[in-house]
Amino acid sequence: MTAMKWFVRCAGAYNASAVIAFLTPGVLPALGVPLPHSPFWVWLPALLGLFAGLTLLLASTDLRRYGTLPYWNGIVRLVFVVAALTLSFGESAGTFMGLLAWGDLPLALGAIFGMPLALGCSHLDLLLARDLPVPGGATSGESPR
Repeated sequence: MTAMKWFVRCAGAYNASAVIAFLTPGVLPALGVPLPHSPFWVWLPALLGLFAGLTLLLASTDLRRYGTLPYWNGIVRLVFVVAALTLSFGESAGTFMGLLAWGDLPLALGAIFGMPLALGCSHLDLLLARDLPVPGGATSGESPR
């Protein structure tokens, strides 16, 4: 499971890099993203990305307990990829958004298909945040006997 912990940490770091790009003055225009009229529209995606990144870093400390968080993050990333590519975000929001979407694709697929394999559970277990089995026969909500 160590590889999946690093994968989840890298996904969190990827979010952090997007947050830095959004909040560092001059970076978005340099990447071809026109600045919105209100700073709110710069801060909102940055703070959402920050929350997701911090959640992923927390989840990487104990994937058996928090594994549903990166799994759902993968689903959200996949929805973003589909929306960004089908709605042509790259044309309206700049090439950076298109590149961000393509960068999210392997992270989304890795989380969606990698988490069940790494944790030895089903997709439904992760979707519903069911207690996952831990070595020794206990579930993540119980102490091992």
